[in-house]
Amino acid sequence: MSRDHDLDPQLLRSFLAVADTLHFTTAAHMRGVSQSTISQHINRLEKILGRSLLERSTKDTRLTEDGQMLVPHAKQILAACEAAFDEFEPDFLSGHIRFGVSDDLVLSHLPEVLREFRSMYPSVHVSLVVGLSSELNNRLQSGELDVACTKRFLPSSEVFEGECVLWRERLRWLGARGFDLQEGMPVPLVAYEKESLNRRRTIEALNQAGLAWQLSFVSDHLSALIAGVRAGYGVFMQSALLIDDSIVPVEASELPPLPELEFLLVPGRSTRAVRALMRTLMENVSRVAPQGGEIPAALATPQRATA
Repeated sequence: MSRDHDLDPQLLRSFLAVADTLHFTTAAHMRGVSQSTISQHINRLEKILGRSLLERSTKDTRLTEDGQMLVPHAKQILAACEAAFDEFEPDFLSGHIRFGVSDDLVLSHLPEVLREFRSMYPSVHVSLVVGLSSELNNRLQSGELDVACTKRFLPSSEVFEGECVLWRERLRWLGARGFDLQEGMPVPLVAYEKESLNRRRTIEALNQAGLAWQLSFVSDHLSALIAGVRAGYGVFMQSALLIDDSIVPVEASELPPLPELEFLLVPGRSTRAVRALMRTLMENVSRVAPQGGEIPAALATPQRATA
């Protein structure tokens, strides 16, 4: 292997993007470059190291043994580069963050935390994008978001690069205060109109329990679904974040238990501004999480860190 070249961080970033996605086009979107640039970066890296890092065919892309060995080294090198920049950059923090959040989080204390973040870093502009978790994940992959607070059902084999689990909770059947299911009648559901993971899991739970159900109120907007529940149209499966004076857990023995859910932060890119926002959210997770949410021990007692 030639020692006449250093390992360029740009080459390593392109390599890790391919290693994470095993797809050159997706890696190019993540890096904000062309697919040919990604290919050039991989070829240069392979030439420098004198090793083949990827096995490419018309059907798929795989890491070679040498490629697998390089992954942890590449991450260490890039982490050291970020740490060096953080050490010598000025304290003044500025930038633009495209922050994606699931719709239920907007109804939590998250807006208060974001207001405090803006007070601490007035030169950082945060654009909020609200949507379903599946939509946010797609936008992260395409490079349209810099960071997202999203959800995943458990158990799950899905893991995101740089993710931080904020809390875990079991979903609830929620309905209007005083709402009762009618014996022998289909369970009235308030649900998203278009296909979503929440709607699919709700119906799966009822089908597996052998319970009849009917859609009584549908909308693609959470605010409308909440209004439907408050009006007594039926029940929905949601996070405890939505519990208030008018929407409460429905205690009905015939309703099946529901799956667990994790709320997590996922960075799309790593900048000082993004890391500062993530740190602020992690330090204030106890204010955002619902009562009964299981917060990881590492976040339960947050430690301050420099941006």
